[in-house]
Amino acid sequence: MKPNIFFLNLDSIRSDKFIGKTKTAITPNLDKLIKNGTYFSQCISSGDGTVISLNAIFNAQFPFRIGTRAETIILKNNNCFETLKKSGYKIYGFVPDMLALTKFLNYCENENAGCRFIRQRKKLDMEGILDGLGEKVIELLDSSKMKEPWFFFTHAEDLHFPLAVPKEFDNEKFGDSSYERVLSALDQWIGNFLEKIDTSNTLILISGDHGHLIPFENKGTRDFEPKMKTGLKLGKKIMPKLTHKIGAKMIIGLRNNIRDSRLKKANEGLTPYQKRSRLPHTTLSLYEEIVHVPLFFAGVNIPKNKIIHDLVRSVDIFPTIFNILGIDDSTLKDKDGRSLVPMLEDKKLPELSAYFITNPHKEITLDDKIGIRTSKHKYFRASIDKEKEINLYELENDPQENNNIASENPEIVKEMEGILEKLTKNVTIDESEKLTEDQEKIIEKQLKEMGYI
Repeated sequence: MKPNIFFLNLDSIRSDKFIGKTKTAITPNLDKLIKNGTYFSQCISSGDGTVISLNAIFNAQFPFRIGTRAETIILKNNNCFETLKKSGYKIYGFVPDMLALTKFLNYCENENAGCRFIRQRKKLDMEGILDGLGEKVIELLDSSKMKEPWFFFTHAEDLHFPLAVPKEFDNEKFGDSSYERVLSALDQWIGNFLEKIDTSNTLILISGDHGHLIPFENKGTRDFEPKMKTGLKLGKKIMPKLTHKIGAKMIIGLRNNIRDSRLKKANEGLTPYQKRSRLPHTTLSLYEEIVHVPLFFAGVNIPKNKIIHDLVRSVDIFPTIFNILGIDDSTLKDKDGRSLVPMLEDKKLPELSAYFITNPHKEITLDDKIGIRTSKHKYFRASIDKEKEINLYELENDPQENNNIASENPEIVKEMEGILEKLTKNVTIDESEKLTEDQEKIIEKQLKEMGYI
């Protein structure tokens, strides 16, 4: 019998908070697991948003081959789930019950794979292990309903904005920030999952779709906004009804001006890394805190207590799974990902650049960015104008990307742009899967609920 596969995808998980010197979360179960597996310390996601990142993972292709609007999961005929099915695997799992992700549900054997639980602490309709999803995962793992060999995929949104910290974990003992306190709470559930899994016959994988902005001193942009409710109420009383909208706009404009002034003063003396940490979570970004994600394997055929520092990409995940388990993936046409098994065997592979793009919620705009990363440099610019918003960082000496060296190093910019153009040359973006007007409205509503637009 072929080994089972357990893939836990933690939405918004950052590599530097999963393991390393800057991590302050208390995660004994994760720490123990890492010692019993292999961690890739330099894994780069294909985008700054869930849909575009999962598209890249599930197809083992960069976004420019799949579609760039990223409104919905696009699973091509030769995707990774089809490869699993052809190899005899039954697919189970849970993903957020959103129209953008429903393509995955077509492959699931279990009922109610699209899950939605009320996050009572924030009164939001959000999916999370801490809000009911954990029990669902345990229930399925503990049942006899799953036929072997199985592939189990779970996408959890506990670390996604807005964070809701369980009361018992909301203190400095469990981390310096709300983000890390939630991670501490998640660790207990990860331990519960592992107790239900036969690690001798299961390949365990933990990764993420993208990272997260963690506000400096646990204060984000909203913390600097003045409360204007009294002003709005007073305005409604003393102003004619016809002018209410105008008055509201004036109040909102005043609030924003006060916020920006307070934020500017609070940011004096801070590094660029610290300043951008306070930006809204919807900011389109390709900095390390957003695209540098964990990649961890344990279980069947995986070396223990091993850390690999070579550059890898999230598009490499499924080709690696298939290689580890001896699954034929020759049907994956035009894949950009490759197997990382040689690295597990202490063999060197030639470095391949990581490609990434911001996640446009509608059409690509001047705010969207595109770029590549090597082991030495990060390069990104405006998606539709290669002369705009040029960023270049030397990562070894500037891991937090505080110093944009593009203007002083035009030759490196030219070199990186050349790599980017070569990578995307003669590639036609597939935008064939268009949504209906009603579907676009539903997705727009769901994005608004999550604070993206």
